[in-house]
Amino acid sequence: MATRLVADRLTKAYGRQVILDGVSFSVGGRDRIGLVGRNGSGKTTLLRILSGQEPADGGTVTLSSDTRLGVLDQHEVLPKQGTALGYLEGQGGRPEWECRKLAARFGLRSGELCSVPSELSGGYQMRLKLVRLLLNEPNLLLLDEPVNYLDLPTLIHLESFLRQWSGALILTSHDRELIQNLCSVTWEVGGGKLAMFSGDIGTYLDWKEEQEEYVRRTNRRLRREMAHTQEFVDRFRYKASLASRAQSKIKHIARLRTKLKSVDSDLPTAGFRLECPPFVSGTAIECRDLSIGYGPKAVVARNIDLDFPRGAKVGIVGENGHGKTTLLKTMAGLLPPLAGQAKWWHRADIGYFSQLSEDALDPDRTVLETLTTVAPPNVPGERILATAGAFLFREDDLEKKCRVLSGGERSRLRLAGLTLRNHNVLLLDEPSNHLDAETVEVLARVLREFAGTVVVVSHARTFMNALVDRIYEVSNGAVRRFMGSYEEYVSDLIDLSQEDQAVSPVDSGKGGSEGRERYLANRQNQRQLQKTEKRLQELEGEKGQILRFFFDNPTDYDPERQRRLGELEEMIGQAEREWLRLSER
Repeated sequence: MATRLVADRLTKAYGRQVILDGVSFSVGGRDRIGLVGRNGSGKTTLLRILSGQEPADGGTVTLSSDTRLGVLDQHEVLPKQGTALGYLEGQGGRPEWECRKLAARFGLRSGELCSVPSELSGGYQMRLKLVRLLLNEPNLLLLDEPVNYLDLPTLIHLESFLRQWSGALILTSHDRELIQNLCSVTWEVGGGKLAMFSGDIGTYLDWKEEQEEYVRRTNRRLRREMAHTQEFVDRFRYKASLASRAQSKIKHIARLRTKLKSVDSDLPTAGFRLECPPFVSGTAIECRDLSIGYGPKAVVARNIDLDFPRGAKVGIVGENGHGKTTLLKTMAGLLPPLAGQAKWWHRADIGYFSQLSEDALDPDRTVLETLTTVAPPNVPGERILATAGAFLFREDDLEKKCRVLSGGERSRLRLAGLTLRNHNVLLLDEPSNHLDAETVEVLARVLREFAGTVVVVSHARTFMNALVDRIYEVSNGAVRRFMGSYEEYVSDLIDLSQEDQAVSPVDSGKGGSEGRERYLANRQNQRQLQKTEKRLQELEGEKGQILRFFFDNPTDYDPERQRRLGELEEMIGQAEREWLRLSER
């Protein structure tokens, strides 16, 4: 197998922080490498050195003569003039039809291709970068967080494309499911070293846990021996006849101390809680005949009817550009409804997290100044410092200006600000972007345990699967309830993606992309109609069991069953409205 790249004794440091310390490796022609590590461990730095975007302090990187390198830089700034199609033709050196063909596979249609690249949304900019990269037919890809801002259908397209692609790749992503599905080799960077494991990330994490448990047991044994030896030293070090033996024992303790090893679980991880003032159960928000958008000529979605209870964990899903953020901003009161209403319960206290840190952070303020500014006036300084520490901002970090923070640090800082205000409703737009996998896991668990209401827009599959209990999809100018789990929603999208690739213009009835989209929309509508019918049957069945219990036990008082009966009647009403809406399409 051809070798695409060789790195020899790479070193890199920023001041006292050593990122790479004599790292060497090679990449073969079919290697699929998942590069993992904490925020700030050096993943992006390593990829930038391999691509030649940043010099190493020492060592060499050598590409073979036939290596065609494709680099996806999450921080690349797109042109502020010209069209997206012109950008692809200029960068890829391919004719227009080839650019349009590959762009269409990633959901870039005429509207996007005629737009100025820098004016596209974050998700469409990432799609454009991916298409530009693939037009050059690379055989070694360096992908740094390629799924940031990508919607789920495009992520599935990308994953399917890369699974069939024949070249080598090195991939970093906070979405462990993507690495699991694409990479057969796992590298972890941290502490200046690069651990290389011949296996997927799931197997690697299991192996790593076993190794860490072995190290923990060894450390416990060494500490017991050190304590026992220290007892001898403390007892006899000043006794003349045993002083020499005591000195020997002191040296033995020093040798044992050098054998102690740290494990990654000992590294600091964000650890926080979300406090929520007590509230009574009931409806959190009610939207009726709601229209959202940016004016009469820019309506994004119409006739939105939805409601969910207090304490629900709601996922807003759909393709980029269809209105997820617009719906969230309207719910937050940042955009006025164009028609209808979105009415929260009277005690709702809303906290909003924007996917753009520029919306929330003053670049000239320090970390501590930012937290002090967003905290309520009665919050003591001790709590502000404790919150900063819980999100890994300690000592010198508190004096960092926001302008120098990394993407992960910015996200952690804004989340820290939310926790200080004790909201009972959280509206979160892509909160997991830029966070490492460990912090994403913590965030999902904390939000799940949070007593209040959470409405989240995210395409991170592991995060959403662990958090949400109900799903609303924004698509083609409408918002609909998906009657199933998030896992089922992803499965449906994968099936539709496969059908999309299999459908020909002839199959679509009218030909061209419009026919294909209409065909797939009808298929999706039919699938959802069947799921809604099945869900209705399940709800009616459970309701029937409760009613039979009350019929057979008319004198029994059972508040739990009575409460569940009320929930079921509400859910059945929602499912019936959804069935009617789907059947009329």
